[in-house]
This record gives sequence, C-alpha cells and structure tokens, in this order.
Amino acid sequence: MKITSAGIEFLEFNEFRNFAVDYDLLGSVSLSEPVVDKNGNILIKEKVAIKENILKKLEGLEGNYIPSFKLAMSKDLLKMLRLVLSKAILSRIDDRSNEFIFHLYEQNAERMASLKGIIQNSFYSKTVALSFFRILLSHKEFFNHLADFGLLSLGAVIQKQYGFKMVNRYSFLAGLCADIAVSKEGLYRQSFFGSSLTSAVSLSIEIARKLNLPEEVISAINNHGNSNFEIPGVNPANVNLEDLRKHQLNQDLLAGSGMEDDASDDEEEAGEYVDNTAEVTLDALKIARYIMENLKATNDKEHVSEKLLVMFTYNAEKGLFRKDLADPMTSRFKEFDHAIKRIRIIAEIENKCKFQTSAWAYPKPKSSQILCKDRNYECPWIVNGWDLRIITPQDPFGHIGTALEVGTYPKCALEEELHAKIKYTES
Repeated sequence: MKITSAGIEFLEFNEFRNFAVDYDLLGSVSLSEPVVDKNGNILIKEKVAIKENILKKLEGLEGNYIPSFKLAMSKDLLKMLRLVLSKAILSRIDDRSNEFIFHLYEQNAERMASLKGIIQNSFYSKTVALSFFRILLSHKEFFNHLADFGLLSLGAVIQKQYGFKMVNRYSFLAGLCADIAVSKEGLYRQSFFGSSLTSAVSLSIEIARKLNLPEEVISAINNHGNSNFEIPGVNPANVNLEDLRKHQLNQDLLAGSGMEDDASDDEEEAGEYVDNTAEVTLDALKIARYIMENLKATNDKEHVSEKLLVMFTYNAEKGLFRKDLADPMTSRFKEFDHAIKRIRIIAEIENKCKFQTSAWAYPKPKSSQILCKDRNYECPWIVNGWDLRIITPQDPFGHIGTALEVGTYPKCALEEELHAKIKYTES
C-alpha cells in the first residue's frame, strides 16, 4: 500500500481486496484509474463502485493485468480513515504503560463521552487524514508519540466546559502536530526546549501550513516554546534543520496532498480567527509540552505521575500555567491529593515574598525550611543568625527558569507560616 498525492494505491490484489473487505468499503469506493491488461485493454473502468463481483473478476484474471489499484478519495473513504485514526489514538488511553494519560482520562465519563467525536472530527480534511494515515502505517511509534502529545493537550481543556469555538479540536490538533517534523532517527524521543524547540517548531509550522490547519493551531505551535523552561541535567536535542527538511517523511508532508479538500461537513470549521480559542489552545499546548518533556526525562517510572503532578501543580501556583486549565487536570489524580495540597501551600507561601521570587521552600517537595534565594538581607523577614548552607545544587522541581545553587542563604520568617499550615492540613 502507498499513500499517494491523490489517495491510496495498492500494488497487490490481495492487499487491495483485504483492505476493501476489512474496512467494509465494498460499494462505497471506486478506482481513480482503470485496471488494464498487459495489452492496455480496460478490464475495470475508473469511477465504478468496487463490489464483490468486481473483486471476483479481478481474482479470476490475476496475472493477466497490471496490479495497480488506485482508490479515489471519497467521503466514505475519508470516514473510514477517520475511524482508523481515532481508534489508534484512543488505544493510547487504554495502554496502562501510558500511566499519566491513562490517569488523565479515566473515570471522567461526563467529559469523555464526546472524546471519540472530537478526535474523529479533527481529521476533517482529506489532506490531514491522508497525512496521518501515512504516519500511522509507516511510522507507528512516532504516530503514538504524536497521539500522546495530542491527548495531553486535549486533556488540558476537556476537563471543563469552555464556550470558545472549536477549542477542544484545536487543542488536540496543536498537540498532534507540534512535533510532526522530528521523526528522523527517533529524534522525538530526545528533549526539546530552548533553541532546539525553536528550530523543530519552525519546520512543524511549515508542515502545519501545508496541512492547511487553522491559524489558531499554527499560532499555538509557533508560540508555545516561549515559557523557556529547562530540565535540570538534561541536554536538549541537537536539531539540524536542513537534515530534518531532507527526511523522506517531511518531504512527503511538505509536498502536500496534491488534492483539493472538499468543504468540511462541520460548518464551524470555517470562520475568522477567534482570540479566546487561540489563547486557550496555546496555554493547553504549553502544558502538554511541559508534561511531555518531563515524562521523557524522568527515570522514576514507578512514581512518574505523582512527581509530575506535584511539579506541575507547583508551577501552576507560581503563575506559569493557567489555573483554570491546571486545576481540573490535577483533580483527576485523586490518589495524590495530599501531595498536591502540600505543594500548593508551599507555592502559596513562597508567593507572599516581599521580593516576589526570592522565597524558596527547601527541600522540595517535602519542604520544612524557607530561605532567601536572592539574599535580600534588607528584608524585614530575614531571620538573622540562622543562615542555611546548601552543599549540593537543588533540583528546581520543575520550576521554570529557576535553580538553587550551592552556597549560604539567610532563613526567611515565612517558614513559621509554612510549619503552621502544613501541621494544620495534616492534623
């Protein structure tokens, strides 16, 4: 089977027959070009619905014709592609090894009832459906990565009802396409932040435009790296943009489908740029990127969800992610309520700092002390004579752009409030 610029082509009769039968396409698809014998005589005309009698005719004549079966794109074929793609994506939720995504979506029936429709409708055009069908067939592991990214981004918005147009679909598409350019040699398994993310995103945007994705989606992909987060002890991927551009899958995607897409059946698909939708889509993708990169980097697979949730909650409380997106997500993880409640208290007390970012609870996440990271000795909350010496660099625990270096730091009086609140919540 080959994904061509016009649709799907089969070079073997058995493969063509199995495809038509397995996906229940008999009577609903037709060939875009005739089947001819070796003398050029037409055996099966183009644009004739493929039925069982035609398959039997071809089977009886096998060896007497050129085995080239080109399926013309149709609404029925597009519907089938959408079903296959959505099934492959939904299977990622049921994979218990995909722990974080499984937790994010489990036991949330009030929102999940519409999940299948959201994902199917995201493949609204022939171009988008054929492109991802190509990736599913030829790059299954990479497809799973893109699917996980899309589910993380969608998971940030599907937990509550938004009144913004297409926000669920666009958030899913933004996650699905954010890494679409980095399949080469498993590059997507490496970490992306800083300049490596900027380079990869630039090519992903080119591909997204070839797929004719909505501007809200393209804008989110373009801007979601602005958080400038880093992961301690992790080196980002080395991205050679020209090498990526030459990769065969990217060449195929950049070439486009070569076909005109019919108008979408969904009247909401067309329309002007919606600022509210674009803003939520961008924030959802920022969350998905943060989670995805930390999932890649963690070595503690057994406790990955708890650690990631605590890190994510801390950063949301520090204002780095939208709380109206973050809080419904963290509420899905009931078994970690205690850890989440504790880190929220820590972030809340740090936020009372007279110098905004100087207060640092230590050690995270089970903090028992608070020091002044920026050594603001003029602050009235400094506790003189009780300086703390840090002998090893401290993991910022996911706090974007912040780390605690080796050195001596003054103690902060906010520590008393920390002790009081932690004691109260645990009593």
